[in-house]
Amino acid sequence: MRKGIIAHQFAAPGAGTNGLAWQDECLWSVEGPGPVHKIEPKTGEVLLTLTPPYPGSSGLELDGEHLWYNSIWQQTFYKLTVPGLEVVTSFASPGEGPHGLAWDGEHLWSVDMNTSRFVKQCPETGDILAELRTPGGRAHGLAWDGEALWNVDTNDWAIYRIQPDTGEVLDAVSCPTEPHGLTWDGTHLWYGDDKGQVICKLAAGGARE
Repeated sequence: MRKGIIAHQFAAPGAGTNGLAWQDECLWSVEGPGPVHKIEPKTGEVLLTLTPPYPGSSGLELDGEHLWYNSIWQQTFYKLTVPGLEVVTSFASPGEGPHGLAWDGEHLWSVDMNTSRFVKQCPETGDILAELRTPGGRAHGLAWDGEALWNVDTNDWAIYRIQPDTGEVLDAVSCPTEPHGLTWDGTHLWYGDDKGQVICKLAAGGARE
C-alpha cells in the first residue's frame, strides 16, 4: 500500500462532509443531514449552498448536468436539477446501507456499506447491471477516474483502486486521517475527514508501506 500525504486541506463547511463530487473545477460536499455546498477548492470558499428536501445524505455525484443525491434515510437515489433541485429521476437504493456514488459517463455506481458491495445501475431505471465485492469492511466514498473506481474504507483508513469489471484491487493508498466521502479531480483524489471536519487533497507517494 502506498502512503498518502495530505497536499492541501481546508475546513469543511457546516457539520462536516459525508460525500464529495467534482465538476467544473469546483468541489461539491454534502453534510450528513443534507445541505450541499459548492466549494472553491483552493480557498475553501463556499460558492453556493443547496438544501435538498430529502435529508440524510451519504453520497453525492454530478454527471455533467444533474446532481445525484443519495438519501440513506429514504434509501432512495435522486437525480436533481441544479440549482432548483427538481426531481428528474428517483429509484430505491439497491441496499439498506447506500453510501458513495460515482458516475462513469454512462452508468451510476454506488457502494452499500451493509452488504460490502459495489453496484452498477442503469441511471434511467435503477436496474442493477453488475455487483462486486468491496475489498474492505466499511466501504464509504466512491469515485471514478476515467478507467477505474476508487473507494475509501473507514475501517482501513485506505483508498482502493478497483477494476470495474472484476473487482480486482489495482492500487491502494493509505489515508493520514479517517476518510469518508471521495472524489477525483482529474489528477488527485480528495476525501472528507468527517470527524476532523476537513476536506483533504491527497498526494500518493511511490513508497510502499
